[in-house]
Amino acid sequence: MLLNPDDFDAHVAHAPEGGVRDAFTAFAHAEYPGGLTARATSKGFIAHELRIEDGDFWYFSAVLNEDWVLWYFRKPAFRDHLVEADAVRAAFPTAHVTPKGEVSLRVRDAETAQAVIAHLSAPQR
Repeated sequence: MLLNPDDFDAHVAHAPEGGVRDAFTAFAHAEYPGGLTARATSKGFIAHELRIEDGDFWYFSAVLNEDWVLWYFRKPAFRDHLVEADAVRAAFPTAHVTPKGEVSLRVRDAETAQAVIAHLSAPQR
């Protein structure tokens, strides 16, 4: 569920037509497992971001760029077993482990966005 659609609309207005916009939109309007929500945010040089979260826990990010959406599997997602790092790297061979121990993936189309979303599990609290 997208918490702030007006902010999202302002973000997506900066996206070129086509696959990147479709991917960002897919991440924004996904039905995430376990009640995870999407929230459009801006911070510093990251002007167009979606945070996928559960309350105070921020598990994933989708950062809009001109040529791709940079999806982050954040450390809390591994800690709380929403995803497993080895499974992510196996499912998405182009994924990259960041210096912070997160896994990032360049997503260029809605089909890949849907594959990422399908790979997620619900938080267990």
